[in-house]
Amino acid sequence: MTVVEKDTNAPLLSVRGLRVEFPVRGRAFAKKRTIRAVDEVGFDIRAGETFALVGESGSGKSTTARGILRLVDVAAGSVVLDGVDVTALGKSELRTARRDMQMVFQDPYSSLDPSRTVGDAVAEPLEVHTGLDAAARRRKVGQLLEQVGLRPEHAERYPYEFSGGQRQRIAIARAIAVEPKLVVADEAVSALDVSTQNQVIALLEELSAELGIAYLFIAHDLAVVRHIAHTTAVMYLGRIVEWGPSERLFTEPAHPYTQALLSAVPVPDPARQRRRERIRLTGELPDPANPPAGCAFSSRCPKVLPVCRERRPEITEVPGGGQVACHLA
Repeated sequence: MTVVEKDTNAPLLSVRGLRVEFPVRGRAFAKKRTIRAVDEVGFDIRAGETFALVGESGSGKSTTARGILRLVDVAAGSVVLDGVDVTALGKSELRTARRDMQMVFQDPYSSLDPSRTVGDAVAEPLEVHTGLDAAARRRKVGQLLEQVGLRPEHAERYPYEFSGGQRQRIAIARAIAVEPKLVVADEAVSALDVSTQNQVIALLEELSAELGIAYLFIAHDLAVVRHIAHTTAVMYLGRIVEWGPSERLFTEPAHPYTQALLSAVPVPDPARQRRRERIRLTGELPDPANPPAGCAFSSRCPKVLPVCRERRPEITEVPGGGQVACHLA
């Protein structure tokens, strides 16, 4: 599915027909096969918007992000960032383009080099992408640390001296150092406790409002996504099966897979929680090297029809905004 939002303003990021494939290793003389990890994915992100990709592990969320950043090879499609097709850039041009798109990784304990000071870690993108001298970089690092709720003197310390939440703040400081237009947050709060998650999410929202940063927010925790994302897209087996404004998608999900995911999210009202029907999916994600015919979700869908196993569903508009790929919609 390609998400196309109806807006006269050009999006900051426009992804169309993105496909990422990986070879399947087999016997030496066997026919070469590929796994289509990301299949015809497309969406737009506006400046200052938070766009979330959700789905089970293996759905293709992180691979989509890595394809956008060109951290993995793209088999087909386009990724246009502020008018520039990133997929068409050579190595030197790509290095320049990466100033505008940075990433915050999941694990704050492994994303920072333990042998380097915090100041060195935050200064690294400044060394690569700016002409600032050493003194100017030190001043900028101090400003960045203050911007994420730390102190300038923390620049002289090492990552092991900080908590997980503080380390993620350091990673965010590094990501915003060169004033990117887009930050990809790949499960950026999933390794943190709930209280720290809330603090980091509040920080991300403040930085977006202050700096105009757009986020591609990848997560499996739908409660977190509902809080932070303006728009949410649901992925299953490498494809977007539903997308829409978060308010609509979380209150009136159209796809059975979205409905199942949301049924597992607890609500604060105990009485309402008891009345809710939990939709339990059986089985695991299908083998991407041998996907089902028709709808990829047909092998697990509690509402499956014969047509679901025979024909891939068309994309239809959803009342309240967005689209869904489902024969039942």
